[in-house]
Amino acid sequence: MLTIASQRNRILLTSSEIQLRYLCSKPSFVNNEPILKGQCSCGKVGFICKGLSTSNFITHSSAPRHASNKPWMAASGFKKSQVNWVNGSHILNSLETPSLQPPNSTNPHYFCPCDKKEYLGVDATRLLGVVAVNLDRVKEVPDYYKPNHHLFYADRVEDVNDNLPKWETVVQGNLIQSKETKVNTNGSQNPTKGAKPLPVAGKFSSTGTSTWSDVTGQIKKDLYPISPIRAPESTLYHFTESDPGVNHVTKISPEKIQERVQNKYYASPGTYVAPKKQSFDAIIIGGGHNGLVSAAYLAKHGVSVCVLERRHVVGGAAVTEELYPGFKFSRASFIGGLLRPQIIEDLKLAKHGFKYLPRNQTSFTPASPFENSDKYLILGDDEKENWKSIAQFSEKDADAFSHYKNFLHKMRELVDPIFDGAPPQLFNPSDNWRSKRNLYTQLEKLVKVGWKNKEVLLPFYELFTAPATHILNRWFDSEILKTTLATNAIIGAMCSPTQAGSAYALLQHVMPEAAGKKGAWAYVEGGMGMISQSIAESAKSFGAEIVTNATVKRILHENKEVVGVEMSDGTYLNSKIILSNATPYHTFLELLPGLSRLTGNTQEESPLPLSYQHCVRFADYSCGAFKINLAVDKLPNFKCFPSPADGSPGPMHHGTIHFETRMEEIETAYREASMGIPATKPVIEMTIPSSIDKTISPNGKHVLQLFVQYAPYSVDPKIGNWADESFKNQFADRICKIVDEYAPGFSKSILYRDVLSPLDLEKIFGLHKGNISHGSLSLHQLGY
Repeated sequence: MLTIASQRNRILLTSSEIQLRYLCSKPSFVNNEPILKGQCSCGKVGFICKGLSTSNFITHSSAPRHASNKPWMAASGFKKSQVNWVNGSHILNSLETPSLQPPNSTNPHYFCPCDKKEYLGVDATRLLGVVAVNLDRVKEVPDYYKPNHHLFYADRVEDVNDNLPKWETVVQGNLIQSKETKVNTNGSQNPTKGAKPLPVAGKFSSTGTSTWSDVTGQIKKDLYPISPIRAPESTLYHFTESDPGVNHVTKISPEKIQERVQNKYYASPGTYVAPKKQSFDAIIIGGGHNGLVSAAYLAKHGVSVCVLERRHVVGGAAVTEELYPGFKFSRASFIGGLLRPQIIEDLKLAKHGFKYLPRNQTSFTPASPFENSDKYLILGDDEKENWKSIAQFSEKDADAFSHYKNFLHKMRELVDPIFDGAPPQLFNPSDNWRSKRNLYTQLEKLVKVGWKNKEVLLPFYELFTAPATHILNRWFDSEILKTTLATNAIIGAMCSPTQAGSAYALLQHVMPEAAGKKGAWAYVEGGMGMISQSIAESAKSFGAEIVTNATVKRILHENKEVVGVEMSDGTYLNSKIILSNATPYHTFLELLPGLSRLTGNTQEESPLPLSYQHCVRFADYSCGAFKINLAVDKLPNFKCFPSPADGSPGPMHHGTIHFETRMEEIETAYREASMGIPATKPVIEMTIPSSIDKTISPNGKHVLQLFVQYAPYSVDPKIGNWADESFKNQFADRICKIVDEYAPGFSKSILYRDVLSPLDLEKIFGLHKGNISHGSLSLHQLGY
C-alpha cells in the first residue's frame, strides 16, 4: 500500500495501483515552466506536457478502464495546446484503428504502436476540456500533477478507500439513485458483486440501514451531486450541473441551456394559475422589490402590467418568511435604507403597512476575546458617546471621526443628483426631447453640486480609485475602528480592502436614508418582506396584476423586437414591453438565446447585439455572501458588555455587531476565499431585528441574522462543495463557534437555523452565482 499527499490540503490517497516510484518525484522545468514527461516502456513514443495541468484525477470511466486494462486510471488533464506528442506520427489513434476503440466512446484514444499497445491517454476536450494523459507512463510524477480527486461513473466496477473527494460524473450531472441495503448485526454489508466494501464505522445510521449504492459500489455519503470544477475549455457544453465555462471555445445548444436552467433554479413550489387576460402593455419578469416598483409606477400611469414571480411569495431577496413557528425571518436581505424617499412618498407605502424602525446604535464591535479586554467600540447617533467610545483606543481617532463622516457626506452630495433618475446618457443621447431635457437638468445639478464642493473633487476621484486601507489609514490609527469601517467596503464584494477601487464602497456608511435621516440604516417593521408587500399592495391598488408560481421559460421575439414570454407550461403571454427583475445573466443569456448565439448557434436570432451579450457573459459575478437565519431563546451575552439582568435588549444588540478587530483578519479571509476556500475566520455581521421590532418573534425570544462574507461560490473540489449539506453545516458551525468566543453559550441558545450558501442563494432566489448585487461590486463594472 502507498500513501500520497496532495499539495494543498495534505489529503491522503491510498492505492496499490499508484506505484512507489511516484513518491520519488523530482520537478522538471524548461524555461522555468513545469513539464510532465511520459513514454511507453519501449521508448518509441510518449508525451511532453508544458505548464500546470487544469485537473489531476483518478477516472473510473469505462473507456479509460478498457483502454488501460485497469479498474481505474490516474491522469493529468491539459489543454490541447499544452500537449506535445513525441513521435506523434507513430502513435495509434483509436478512431483510425477501430480494434483499439473502447466501447461506447467517441473520443480519440492514443496507444503505443508496439506489441503491448500501451495506453498513453485520451482527447476528452469534447466534454471535459482536457487531454488526459496516463500517469502510468510517467516515471516520476511531481506533486502538482498527482491526483486530488476521483471521477466516478455509474458503471464503476471496483472501489477505493481514501479521503479524497469522490465526484459522481454522469451525463446529466444528476445523483445516481441508490437502493438502501440492510446491514447485518455483525456489521457486514452486501454491496454490488465485484465492489470492495468500505469500512462501516461512521457510515451507517443508528437504524441499521446503510446508504450504500449498489449501482456505484460506494457509500452515498461520499458521493457529491456536483462534479468538480471542470476545465474551462470543453468543446461541447454537456454537464449541466454547473454553468458553461466563460471562454471563446465551448459550443452550447439551446436545449442544454434549458437543461441547465432546470438544474440551476428551484421550480415553482405551487401551481401556476394564468392571469385573467393574455395580453398586457408591459410584462415584468420577477417580483422582487425593484420589479414591483416598476409595476406600481407603470400602473399608476395607466399602463396594463403583469408581474410574473417564480416563487410562492413576492419580494425576491426582500422577503419575510415564517420558517419556524412564531419567528419571521428576513430570509435574504436584512436591513433597509436604500429605498428612495421619493418612492416611499409617490407610492404611499406607509398607507400599505411600510414602516422604518430606526436604530440609535449603528454598530458594536467587542474587543478580541483573546486580549482579555473589557473594551468595546459602539457607534451611534450621539456624537459625544461616539467620541468616548473611540477615545478608549485613540483620542486622535475620536477627534477625526466626525470630520471623516462630514467628508463622506460631501462625497454623497456629489452623486445625489443622479439617485432619483437614470444615469446621464452622455455617450448615447436620445433624440427624444424629454430625454434631452432630463439630461440637461441632471448635468446642471451635477455642475452646481460640483462647484459647491469643488474642494473635494480630487478626493472624490481618489475615493473611487484607491484601496479602502489607503483612505482609512489616512484618517485613523486604531485597528478596531479601521476594521469596523472597512467592512463597509467588502460586504457583498469578493475583494480586499487593500485592492484598488475598494474605497468607494465606504460610501455605504452614508448612502442610505431612513425615516428622514441621511446616512441611516433601519429595520423594517414586520421584516424586509414588508417593503415588498407594501409596494405590491400599492401596485395592485393602481391596477397591476401579480402572479406567483409563474416561471418564465423564454422571452419571445420577432424581427429583433420582443413580443411576449413563454411560460414553463408552454402557454404564452403577449406584450411589446418586457422588463426583467431577474439577473442580467438569466435575462440576456438564459431567457434570450445569448449563450447559444455567442457560440455559433444559428437556430434562432437574438434581438440583442452579440457585443452586448458578450459583455454580460464575461462580467464578474463573484460575491462570497453566506446567510444564516436563527431563532434563539435568548440574546447573546457578550463578555465585554454583559446583557441587562432581565435579559432585555441592550444598546449592544440594536446595531450591526462585528467580530473582526484587525485589518489582517479581513485580508486573510479574502485570500482564502480567492483560492476557493471558505474563510477559516470569515467576516461576520450580526443583526438582531427583534431587539427593536416586537412583531417578528415570540416574547422573550429573538430573530437573529448572520451575514457572512468570504464564502466563495466555486469551492476548490479538494476542499468540499456547497451541495454537500454536511460541508455547508460544518461551515455554519464554525461561524457559530466564533460567536461563542465573544458571547459564551450562544450556540446553545439556537432553536432553529436556516443556512443559505451561495448555491442556495442561486437556487432559491435566482441570484446568479449567489451574487446579492446582480454583479460584482467592482470599480470596472460600475458603468454596467
